[in-house]
Amino acid sequence: MAFDVLERAGYRYSSSLYPTRYIPEAPQFAFYPARGRKFMEIPVSSVRRFGLSLPCGGGGFFRLFPYWVSAQSIRLLTRQEKRPCIFYFHPWEIDAGQPRIAEASLKSRLRHYTNIGKMPARLEQLLAQFRWKRLDNIYPVAAS
Repeated sequence: MAFDVLERAGYRYSSSLYPTRYIPEAPQFAFYPARGRKFMEIPVSSVRRFGLSLPCGGGGFFRLFPYWVSAQSIRLLTRQEKRPCIFYFHPWEIDAGQPRIAEASLKSRLRHYTNIGKMPARLEQLLAQFRWKRLDNIYPVAAS
């Protein structure tokens, strides 16, 4: 299992799961994949709405959807559900000057380049609008 490999490599946690419509059965809360272990899986945040598990923890969804969609979902998660938001983005998503691959399919170009120039401002707004902490300050296993 991938969790075993990560733990043997010295990792204490992973945020490999993103419980959205692609993996709807994935847990939405932090969990230990096996008893007696210190390794913890901390899924990227999603919220349950309209019977669906919808993304709110970053990645392409943050870049592609209007900002208010993510902000509203994070508010729901943190205020109503009292859960921290586990958020991520890829470094290339803040590099508007990256080379463009003209040979990529239209679908790939739309997914990869849409709103890439807006990412720095969106991240600044997100950092100003919400209070953030390091993962190891929220989940002590990450510090051990």
